[in-house]
Amino acid sequence: MGKVLAVWSHTRRAGKSIIAYMLARNMAGNGKLRVLVCCLNYKCSSLYRMLDVEASATGLEELVNCGISANITDEFFPEIIPFSEDLFFLGSYKMTNSYASKNILQYADLFGRLKDSFDLILVDAASENENVLSRLILGTADIVIRLYCQDIENIMALQRGRGNLSPAYQQTVNLISQYRNIYPKAIDLRRRLGLDKLFTIEYCAILQEMINRGSLYKYTQMETGFNKSIEKISRHLRNALEIETCEKDTHNSFIGRIKRFSRLLK
Repeated sequence: MGKVLAVWSHTRRAGKSIIAYMLARNMAGNGKLRVLVCCLNYKCSSLYRMLDVEASATGLEELVNCGISANITDEFFPEIIPFSEDLFFLGSYKMTNSYASKNILQYADLFGRLKDSFDLILVDAASENENVLSRLILGTADIVIRLYCQDIENIMALQRGRGNLSPAYQQTVNLISQYRNIYPKAIDLRRRLGLDKLFTIEYCAILQEMINRGSLYKYTQMETGFNKSIEKISRHLRNALEIETCEKDTHNSFIGRIKRFSRLLK
């Protein structure tokens, strides 16, 4: 059964989507693992553009709305879920909070079925507390990555609510996104928030430019501090989740079959 990894921050614009994308690309290992990326931010998602997936593509709502999780075998999921850059993707563009609330049991069942089809499900969870689907995932994920912004006002707000920092009781990985060599530094955040371990993702000036150009796929292969940070946290997550990282026969593998299936449709 696959593992669920959720990326969450208590504030918006903390870089959740780009962190989720980069971690998924790194952990997929060019198709060696079956990785599904899910976005629960409803219409406010940049992952569609990053993965070049149309908003009209099959999403979480369609799978629940059609009752598909109860009517098909798990092997059929890869044939109907959008596939891009060695990653599968399910967004929530057409979903509403009221619809998710009414069908929360069906969503729980769907994610249980998806875990049988994928090695890793990496979820970009919404920051808003009222997002019921994010609350479901944050309460059941194997690991929650908690993002911090390197901003003194943000840190002071976190200090005031430090008894409520974690959205779940699962294992938590603390991460500063867009980290720079300025105050407050990682050691200050660790001390102020009482965190045992804190990872950092180095700030990269050209990253946003690559996002705007639609060249993230190329960026993942560049030698940058940002990519080295991603590789470091990915190694930690693989060990923590006990995900198999050995070489696989890609010709006969799950991903290999999907690539051959895609070529037949062209």
